[in-house]
Amino acid sequence: MGASVRSVQHDLYGVVGRPARHSLSPAMMQAAFAVLGMHACYLALEAEALAEALDALDRVGFRGLSVTVPFKQDAFALACRVDASARSIGAVNTLRRTASGWEGRNTDWLGAVRALERIVPLRGASALVIGAGGAARGVVYGLMERGAHVLIVNRTEQRARDLAAAFGCAWAPLSDLPSVGPKVVVHTTSAGMSGNPYDFAIPEGFFTAEMVVMDIVYAPLETPLLRRAKAAGARVVDGLEMLLHQGIEQLAWWLNRPAPEAAMRHALRRAAARAQGGVSHG
Repeated sequence: MGASVRSVQHDLYGVVGRPARHSLSPAMMQAAFAVLGMHACYLALEAEALAEALDALDRVGFRGLSVTVPFKQDAFALACRVDASARSIGAVNTLRRTASGWEGRNTDWLGAVRALERIVPLRGASALVIGAGGAARGVVYGLMERGAHVLIVNRTEQRARDLAAAFGCAWAPLSDLPSVGPKVVVHTTSAGMSGNPYDFAIPEGFFTAEMVVMDIVYAPLETPLLRRAKAAGARVVDGLEMLLHQGIEQLAWWLNRPAPEAAMRHALRRAAARAQGGVSHG
């Protein structure tokens, strides 16, 4: 008796960036697909230019994409439509293929605030954001959307001033840190990632047991900044929690159904434990 072979069609998803091969998102998303019983693949895709990549991925039939560095602003410009948060932030980290083109959203800000909201109410809280780059824009937007009082500090004061003006919040020079006593601290630069040096100094005694401190860096999971905060008794949130919650929002948007948070968290933590550095933010 001859055996019949039936091919199974897989829905295609992925993360596109440069680099992307070290992304932890495939492990997280594949675990979700398995729990949901889906025939789907989530791939790490490296590209030189986003516009050409989107054309090719559209032809192949990709249904959804996570967008990581350096393409989030390109994705914003190329999307046929974007949501209000992406428009305010000026960046897109999630794309969904539609009949009229790639539709864009920003879930980075939701990842940040939902990771924090698990342990601290944000409405009315004083929040310090360290950094004024692309990641900071999403974090500042999210904190203000949740009703926090935001103060931005950055090594380059003009960038802090410009970001504060864009979102209508406060800024201060790094030299003012000794006099700042926020409830929430979020570090948004790449300092501390895989040994990257810090180009700013946190004064001794700055961290306290009353603070909640989050670092968006997740390689290593416990950055030098988080280690200092933990030693002072602060509650800390590592960068994997932001990655997890933005990924949960991505998957729910692509599929129009709830994402399996527990399975995604377990897969992400396991993948991070196995990783040997050089991890990308997506």
